Amino acid sequence: MGFPPDEAAAMLARETLLIALEKELRGRGKKQQELADELGIPRTRISEVMHRKTERFSVDKLVSLLHRAGRHVEFRIS
Repeated sequence: MGFPPDEAAAMLARETLLIALEKELRGRGKKQQELADELGIPRTRISEVMHRKTERFSVDKLVSLLHRAGRHVEFRIS
């Protein structure tokens, strides 16, 4: 049994943003605490990113974290 289209779209958006954030942070080669300090969040939140705990993040929070990490986020609606 699948998800309704609107829920599936929201899940895909969160997952796409989370993966982008994870790649950005892993690419820095730093410890989780260092990354947490840079982004101004608890280390446990970095761990959730690294373990792709998508359900723990809203789209708003992920966009904010990507911005803090120096990334630009654009949305395209079709």
